[in-house]
Amino acid sequence: MSRTQEGAASLRLLLRLKPPTSEQNRESLRDQASLLFSLSMLFAATGVANAVFIVLNFDPLHRLVLPLFGAVIVTVYGLIVAASFIWKRSNNAFGYLQWARVLYLALGIAWGALINALGHYGEADQHAMIIGLALGVISTSIICVPATVAFSFFLPVALLSMVAVAMLHIADTVTMVAFTSYTLFAVVGIICTNLAFDGRSKAQAALRREVSTVSIFLREYQEGSSDWLWETDAKGRLISVPPSLAAVVNAQTANDQDWRLDLIFSASEESGGHPRLQNCLNQHIAFRDLTTTIRVGTQQRWFNLTGHPVHSADGYLTGFRGIGRDITERYEADRKLAYLARHDGLTGLLNRKAFVEKVAKACQEGRRFVLAIIDLDNFKQTNDTYGHHLGDELLVSVAERINSVLRPSDESGRLGGDEFALLIADVDLETAVDEAARLSELIAERLVLYGHSVTPSTSIGIAAFEEKADDAARLLFKADLALYKAKVEGKGAVRCFKRELEEEYDARLVQESELAAAIDNGEITVVYQPIADLFTGQVLCVEALARWHHPQRGQVSPATFIPIAENSGLIDRLGEWILRAALTRAAQWPSSLQINVNLSPQQLISGRFPKVLANILRETGLAPSRVGIEITENIFVDFSESVLEQLTAIKAQGVRLVLDDFGTGYSSLSYLQMIDVDGLKIDASFLRQLPDHKVEAIIRTVTRLTADLNIHLVAEGIENVMQLQWLRGNGIHFGQGFLLGRPKDDPPVEWLDNLP
Repeated sequence: MSRTQEGAASLRLLLRLKPPTSEQNRESLRDQASLLFSLSMLFAATGVANAVFIVLNFDPLHRLVLPLFGAVIVTVYGLIVAASFIWKRSNNAFGYLQWARVLYLALGIAWGALINALGHYGEADQHAMIIGLALGVISTSIICVPATVAFSFFLPVALLSMVAVAMLHIADTVTMVAFTSYTLFAVVGIICTNLAFDGRSKAQAALRREVSTVSIFLREYQEGSSDWLWETDAKGRLISVPPSLAAVVNAQTANDQDWRLDLIFSASEESGGHPRLQNCLNQHIAFRDLTTTIRVGTQQRWFNLTGHPVHSADGYLTGFRGIGRDITERYEADRKLAYLARHDGLTGLLNRKAFVEKVAKACQEGRRFVLAIIDLDNFKQTNDTYGHHLGDELLVSVAERINSVLRPSDESGRLGGDEFALLIADVDLETAVDEAARLSELIAERLVLYGHSVTPSTSIGIAAFEEKADDAARLLFKADLALYKAKVEGKGAVRCFKRELEEEYDARLVQESELAAAIDNGEITVVYQPIADLFTGQVLCVEALARWHHPQRGQVSPATFIPIAENSGLIDRLGEWILRAALTRAAQWPSSLQINVNLSPQQLISGRFPKVLANILRETGLAPSRVGIEITENIFVDFSESVLEQLTAIKAQGVRLVLDDFGTGYSSLSYLQMIDVDGLKIDASFLRQLPDHKVEAIIRTVTRLTADLNIHLVAEGIENVMQLQWLRGNGIHFGQGFLLGRPKDDPPVEWLDNLP
């Protein structure tokens, strides 16, 4: 029943002729009119010839009615041809089809009348010809479109022909049944032909619309996008030169090279992708996101090319088509970020991760070398006295002096804060001590920074690679012990690792017991520093910070007791205590406020942290989405599969991950692909260097990076109004620092107390 109703509806649509209401209707009527025009020319030629031939064979001089009907038929054919040519000039498809329907109705009546007249006058031996003529005329309408015109002709001619066959007794019963069957078949043929044509017409109209839409999109794409379309011939020559490419290419050189794609994008020592471009063109294979280069004068520009071969119908290559894009700005930004991933953002030395890799490689090679760790004496006091901007400049100056004594085989790095490291290759311990002493004297030369006279002092710890059992971590440990000895003995000294230093280190383990007792006795407390919207002052998050009040020594800096906890294995207990205290307190605050807790890399060694976090969340009833775990780039020093699994498990609980102190450690951009972090906190050292142009560029680059990754960015260390205004002006919405609020037990949980 449903199919019958659908068929009836389709038939009604075929027979309906109404003015066009949409562009699709107009296109369909134009297709029908165009085909009817061609058929009308054919019908007129064959119809006139047949009418004349038939009339002449039936003694027209004695049967004048036959020439009369023949003349009517010829006249109607003439009107049909005239109407067709009028449509060609006016292009009014709907009007043409209306006239065609009337004219074809008249034509059907005329042919039906002629057939009846022939049946009346025809002899017995002419009956077969009359029946054949009737069938031929009826069958003409099978290929006629549209259906309303076809049936306008078919119905009168079919009915009148049947009258002639049935009523005038020119056929027997078998012939009559066959004639009727063929007539019904013609009805089905008309419907099927028009259904097929209607479907094809709609498909062509849809295709034309798609082609038009694509053409519009391509035009707008080329006009409004930095991308451009290119096409070459079989020899690789550009058929048309995109304006975006012509604007940066030396036209004379390109003309000399026939605008060949593989010659315009000439190979260079920096373009690893160019040989692949040439290979793809030579081997006729597609390529995608291929990085190529062009040198314009002294400037190197970089492009991303995607292309595929185009073949003719017989399979021969006719050229290539594709898309090009100027990626110079992005490429250079990526190179800067790649540089940042292995270098310290302030001094330009290798960062900790990259330097440790160098030490590890030297250990694996078994080559002779000495490791020196250099620490600035009283750097914190210098920072506090003169300000962080001077402290940063001092670090840069020290780095420059370290680099000035480097040989090509040596390596230098900044391990963090005011701590540097030096790998001195192919020397013995005695020579290394002499070189370290000279370096210490060089660093100690007076500096004038921002109008202040500064005389830096350094303590240096040295450890030599002596045995194959030593690895990077062991050497750093030895050098750290030697550095600690130099600090204890009055600073400004150079000390080598000795076995006794390790024994002294063991004695320091006593401090660990004090920390363990502090955890048990509740001497560890938690304070909170707000992270707020820099535009509205709304507090969105607070960071939990641990404090230790020792009964005898007073306040112990986290920089002192956190390393003790990490080195002693107490970090799990301490971290769990801080996490529980922070989450319990946060449960009392508004539900919109997030609490951030720092995670030490050492807390991931045991593999227990995800479970501990889940238990505390369950105990406190705090929503996981309100908890942020801050990890520093130090977590990637000994990055392992276990660390990745635990960070993934933390995220799976619905807790947020935030990468803290971004830019000071390893700027581990490659790990952002493996770890789904929710935010970055750019280190305060960058803000202290504002308005340095390079620092501004780096911060903007990191801002774009976080926007592309759809994660939030927090600026740490906001200490003055100038920094705040710069951050606002560059679209950085979130910040933390003393200007916004110092860490305290009762922080603001809704709005900052004072927002400049």
